[in-house]
This record gives sequence, structure tokens and C-alpha cells, in this order.
Amino acid sequence: MRSPFRNAHRVFEEITQRNGFIRNSSYSSLCYWSMLNTYAYYEHPVEFHGEKGNVISWTSEISSLVKQNQSESAVGLFKMMLMTEQRPNYVTILSVIRAICGLGLEDVMRVMYGTVIKMGFESEVSVVTALIRFYSDYDMRIVWKIFNQTPIKDLVLWSAMVSACVKSGQYAKAFDIFRAMQYDGVKPNHVSIVSILPACANVGALLFGKEIHGFSIKRMFHPLTNVQNSLVDMYAKCRNFKASMLVFDRILEKDLISWMTVIRGCIENDCPIEAFKVFSRMQFSCFRTDEKIVPDLIEAIIQADKHKFGLAFHCFLLKNGLSAFVSIGTALLQMYAKFGDLESATFVFDQLHEKDYISWSAMISVHARSNHPYNALDTFKRMQSTDERPNEITFVSLLQACSSMGAQEPGESIQAHATKAGYLSNAFLSSALIDLYCKFGRINQGKAIFNEIPTKDLVCWSSMINGYGLNGRGDEALETFSNMLACGVKPNEVVFISILSACSHCGLEHEGWSCFSSMEQKYGIVPKLAHYACMVDLLSRRGNIEGALQFVNKMPMEPDKRIWGALLAGCRSTHGSIEIAELVAERLIGLDPQNTSYYVILSNLYAEQGRWEDVERLRKLVDEKGLKKETGYSMVEAE
Repeated sequence: MRSPFRNAHRVFEEITQRNGFIRNSSYSSLCYWSMLNTYAYYEHPVEFHGEKGNVISWTSEISSLVKQNQSESAVGLFKMMLMTEQRPNYVTILSVIRAICGLGLEDVMRVMYGTVIKMGFESEVSVVTALIRFYSDYDMRIVWKIFNQTPIKDLVLWSAMVSACVKSGQYAKAFDIFRAMQYDGVKPNHVSIVSILPACANVGALLFGKEIHGFSIKRMFHPLTNVQNSLVDMYAKCRNFKASMLVFDRILEKDLISWMTVIRGCIENDCPIEAFKVFSRMQFSCFRTDEKIVPDLIEAIIQADKHKFGLAFHCFLLKNGLSAFVSIGTALLQMYAKFGDLESATFVFDQLHEKDYISWSAMISVHARSNHPYNALDTFKRMQSTDERPNEITFVSLLQACSSMGAQEPGESIQAHATKAGYLSNAFLSSALIDLYCKFGRINQGKAIFNEIPTKDLVCWSSMINGYGLNGRGDEALETFSNMLACGVKPNEVVFISILSACSHCGLEHEGWSCFSSMEQKYGIVPKLAHYACMVDLLSRRGNIEGALQFVNKMPMEPDKRIWGALLAGCRSTHGSIEIAELVAERLIGLDPQNTSYYVILSNLYAEQGRWEDVERLRKLVDEKGLKKETGYSMVEAE
């Protein structure tokens, strides 16, 4: 009869060869050679253990390999141990599980789990805990099965289960496990506290978080830095920034995680300037700036809308040799793009020596959103000459560029590339294709893509609604909106912009007012400037310029260029009141003094009414201010 250990070895052999990692190790090759030459002379300690060693020797050697991060060799040695029919103990099994965790191979762990059961180690708490930690990254159903089948649970296992629930987003279950642990007579320790606090943070459970804080003080866990770091994060995510800073200030031994956590908390609570004050304190505390903290600081600069501050921080990064990191360079070019500084963004990109697909995709996205989207296609061609492969985000940006350019053939080519790469099922990519074809007037093709999407998210619905609006098919836009609601999908701000825009383009005033009113009353969405701009455009297109102006004057927020621009466009298209046009142009010039288009529109309105003196007055005013009319350029695809 075949030995159970040899059976286990046979299964391990099949699985590990399928994953293709064991034979790559020179150390493991020695193990294979040793198995073929059982009676050969063994010079290496591993070979000695293979012939004469006991379970303690095997376990010691396997454990040593795991500690040295030689996981492949550890698994190879375990296979050799099974061939010698030496029965492993639970410590051996635990070491091998840790080795497999390091390799991240689920198939191998499945075999190991079977070996655990066959050898009767499924009740060993340390083994169960290690299995739970591994499977929390793959399959929570297996985690719950293992946990529920374990009769005796210790503190480490309970804490591991809380952590697994949090990692998988099962926050309510994490709270249940934390309570059940105490009902079972097991008192939480500092690891349990650190495990449960992220659940409080992610669901905004401030009251429960405060209770955990009080418990940590009572049990004297609060002086521990990792506990305090978790408390800082919890209070920040629960929007109690004052308490977060108070806990942070009381940390006696701050580590890098402390500084990173509080800076992230500043950004999450819209306090970007405070983030840099904390960063200054960090510098004075002699902490070296880590590359992991830089992206958050760049995000703070964008949030604060401080272009000059960004330039200064860029100099700081250059001085400290941090700008060479690809992740930091990518964050910098995205920062410059947000400030409209395309020249600096391109410079940063060109200075990156090793560009990854993220940096390429970021640069393509920057060009796609700029006034020169054709540069996105040029950058993509450069990317194709490297070993970096585009992902779905790259293709979305390229489709947006083609849409802006009105370039149909390149758009179809990009679609073919995305299809070949297997990304066509991506919802964002499908939405970009819908936008592309609808802007070309190919509404049926856009609809066909929409109908093929198995699970439609808000982005897909919004794209289709917007597509119908662009093509003057307002009734179908409203029907699509109704179908979305019937599918149980709740609208968001973007969807309402799409439906209001469709109503505006198609002259559906009554339906537009109905949708606008339902935003806050029915869905609890407070209208923003973009929604008000759609309503102003709707009224203006209908020739109700006076009503549009009254609507603007009653807005709960200060109108921006979009609002006044929609009103001025209405004055031009409907030949409305010249007095209102003058008022609107004056507001626009105050908001955007370098833009000559407002002067041109007003001048044309004067010319239509034969007010040539006013036309000449505007021309002289433009000359006196040294303004130049922007040169137009064609975005039409060349044959």
C-alpha cells in the first residue's frame, strides 16, 4: 500500500510543477538530485537530514529557510521530507504554511489545507490562524468555514478573524466577532484593538471607536504607538479632526506611520495647509522624507490649489533625490496637469528614466484632457515602442482623445487594440466607446455597445443618456433614465448633469424642471454649479433670457463662468436683450479678463443692431488692454 506521506508528496509535486517555481531554485535542484541518489554521500546539512534526520531536524531546517525568505526551497525540502516518510508535526506544517503564504500560491495552499486535515492538525490553533491569514486575501467562505470548525479559539485566532473581516470589507461581521470574543471570555489585547479600529474608521462608527479608545486607556494599551496610530486614523476618517490631532500630539514615540497617517487625515478632512504644517514638524523631528509620503503631500498641494507651492515642493524633491521614483514623477506630472501647466508635466515625464505603464497612462490622460489631444496618440505610439503594455485606463484616455479630435478611424483602431487585449468588458471602457460613437452621430452603434454590457453601472447609464441628448433624442434620454431607476440604480450628480443637459439640448423645459426639482426632494442630492448651468442653458435656449437671469440671481451660490457663459450664449442665439448681454459680458470679463471671446460676442450683438460706435469702442478697449484674439485651429481628422 502506498504511504500517505508519499501520496501527499505526489500531490505536492503535481501542484508545484503546475505553478512552475520549484525547479527554478538551485537549492531545490539539490533536493531533487538527493532524492535520485538516496544512498549517495551527503555533504550539505539538508542532505544529511534527508537520510538520518528526525522531525525536529527537518522542521528546524524548513523554519530556517522560511526566516531567510527562501520559501521555494522550504517547500522543496518539505516535499523531500514526505518522500522519506518522516511524519511532520504541527510546527513543521506551520512553517510550510508560512512559506506558501510568502509565495502567494492558492493551489499549493489548497493541497496544504488537505494535508492539515489528513494529519489531524485542523484543531491546532496556530495552524488554523495561519490558514485564516492566508485565505483572507482569497476566499472568505473558506475563512469562515475554518474558523467555525475550530472548537477552541485563543486570543490570536479571534484577533486574526477580526482582521480578516476588516480586510475583506465585512465590517459588521468584524464588530460581531469582536463582541463574541469577549462573550467567550477572551479579553482583547492591543493587536485586537489595532484590528477593530479600521472597521470603525471605514464605516464612520465614531461612538464605537470612542468606546474602543476608552477600553484601550483602561487596559493601558493607549501608550503603544501602533494603537495611537490607529486611533489617529479612526478619528480622522470619522471627521473628528480635532480629536485626531489631539491623539497625534500625545504620541511620545512617533514613527513614520504616525506622520503618514496624520498627513492623510489632514487631506481627508480638507485641511491641506495643515498637512504641510505637520510635514514641517516631521522635518524638524529629523524624520527622513519617505517616498511613500510624497504622493499625499502632492495631493495636498492640488487640494490647496497652490501652483507655486507645487513648484517649491518639486525643488525640495529634486534636492533630496526623490523625484527619480516613478510613482513620485507620475504624481508630479498629474499635479502640473491639474494646474494646466502642460509644459512642466511633459518635462517631468521626459525626465523619468524608467517609465512604467502607470506613468505612460498618466501622460496620455494629461494630453487627452488638454487642448492638444492628438499628443495623446503620439505618446501612445512611443509607449508601444517600449515593453510597457497599456491597460484599460490607457485605452479610456485614448478614446477620450479621439472623441475630442473627432477622429473616427483612430478611435476604431483603439477599440480593436482594447478588444485584442481583452478589456472590452470594462465598464469605463464601454462608456468611453458609447461617448465616442454618440459624438460621431453613430447613436445606434453606441446603443449596441450599451446593450451588450451585462451589468451597467452609473457611468454606463450616464454615457447613454448623454449620448441621446447630444443627438437630439431627448425622449429616449428620459426613457433610459427611467429604465435606470427601474433597475434599482440610484442616480448621482453626474447622471443628473447628463439628463438635464439632454433636456436642455432638446428643449424639454417641463421635464428639465421636474428632474431638477427631484434632485434634492427625492434623491437628497444638492444641485451644484454644473446643474444650475444646465438649467440656465435650458431657459436661454428657449429664449427666456429674463427668466434665466432671475434664476441666476436667486442661486444659493456665486455664479461662475459656466453660468454667465450659458446666459451670454443664450443672448447671442436668441438675439435677446442687449442690456442683459452687456451685464453678463461685464461679469464674464471680471471673472476671465484675458478672454477676448466675450468682447467678440458682445461686438457681434452690437453690429446686428447697427450700433457701430459701440463696436468701435470695444475694439479700442481690446487694443488698449493689449488683448489678442485667440487663433483658431481645426480638430477635424485629416484624410
